[in-house]
Amino acid sequence: MNFINSILLFFAVLFLGPKMISQFESNNSNKVAFATKDDPYDSTILIRGGTFAMGMNQENIMGDWNNNLRRVTVSSFRIDQYEVSNKQYRNYIKWLERVFIPLGKDSIVKAALPDTLVWRTDLAYNEPMVEGYFRNKAFNDYPVVGVSWEQANAYCRWRTDRANEKTLIKYGLIDPTKPYIGKMEANNTLVDSNKKSTPIPSKAKAKNKNLDDYVLIPDFRLPTEAEWEYAAKVSSGKNYISNFNNPKAGSNSGTPNASIVSSDSPYPWSSNGNDGLRSNPTGKISKKEKDNRGMFMANFKNGSGDYMGMVGYANDGAGFPSKINSFLQNPLGLYNLSGNVNEWVADIYRPMNSIDMDDFNPYRGNSVLDGDDANTSSYETGINTLISNKSRVYKGGSWRDRPYWLNPGTRRYLDQDKSTSTIGFRCAISAFGMDTPDAKEDQPNLWEKIKNIF
Repeated sequence: MNFINSILLFFAVLFLGPKMISQFESNNSNKVAFATKDDPYDSTILIRGGTFAMGMNQENIMGDWNNNLRRVTVSSFRIDQYEVSNKQYRNYIKWLERVFIPLGKDSIVKAALPDTLVWRTDLAYNEPMVEGYFRNKAFNDYPVVGVSWEQANAYCRWRTDRANEKTLIKYGLIDPTKPYIGKMEANNTLVDSNKKSTPIPSKAKAKNKNLDDYVLIPDFRLPTEAEWEYAAKVSSGKNYISNFNNPKAGSNSGTPNASIVSSDSPYPWSSNGNDGLRSNPTGKISKKEKDNRGMFMANFKNGSGDYMGMVGYANDGAGFPSKINSFLQNPLGLYNLSGNVNEWVADIYRPMNSIDMDDFNPYRGNSVLDGDDANTSSYETGINTLISNKSRVYKGGSWRDRPYWLNPGTRRYLDQDKSTSTIGFRCAISAFGMDTPDAKEDQPNLWEKIKNIF
């Protein structure tokens, strides 16, 4: 009897199996999980707001005179611990492919792809990087490059949607079987390569549920130039580190009317005692620190033709960009603020920022001109200057830059629709409620409290 049943089962699987598997795959293809499983603040570091000296704290050898020291204040914010990696950006691309290619909107995916040709230069053989740096899994944990300022901003909007999606699904505000594109869409439309607007269906499951009525986490975005520089500089202040969890004990608390002075070191790892470019650990140190004694603290170009040092005498050991968790250089746990790759910030570039901008949360986000005379301060590319209303600031220095550009006060610019092999980015997010005297570093619990508001 068992033998006969086995024979019947064999033929049933033989004839019905493919149909059953096909039906199973079809059903599951309609159940794509779009929601994030991670804490939205994962891998971000809280930076408490405060006053600092923004600008250059060493000789301006380039003669730009576009970043004179001035005292400014920034509000509290959170910033990514690491630069955005190839793997993270590929996940973004895969999400776009999964959502928009079935809709015939391939142009949205193509617009987000990094330009891998940035690795191709005259009289140099970098074809392996052109073909493999972004796509090969060996480079998963390396910073994404070839991404323009516009593409970086689009990624930030997508990340905001992913951070809020899980909570919106939990409370029945959106349909979990459909992609949520709240911040990605503009005026309820998405624009394709032909500049034609295509309506996007309503995201709410019920007409009486308006997503604008609910409290969500603040938007992910590019950090402002002031925020980025503050994150790099404030970590070198020993008082900031020791009083991080005691906001009332600020840098001026023990010295009334104290003035803000520039740091003695141009690099963000100075409070470790490593005021130079090389690791020089003091006191009780780990075996890893001992092994790295004398090694460079960042990935940069040491001199003409010297990108990584000689065999057996490596300087930083990285000819191209290194992993995003290399060169721990910041007491707050931020990696590679200096070196590895430059990083986009939100600001439009203007030479006279130190004169024009506000001294509280300084930021130039529009095409306001320098000075008072519009006739002499017009910025139109190809007319009287290389600066235009599309010029965006990037900071930090890269694997291809000399040590001068590792100073957080230095600044350069590039058009927002262009990209290079030396520029990446990291995201920031405003830290609401952290600028009060009784604020504590309790962000995960704070997020749980926010979710309970629903």
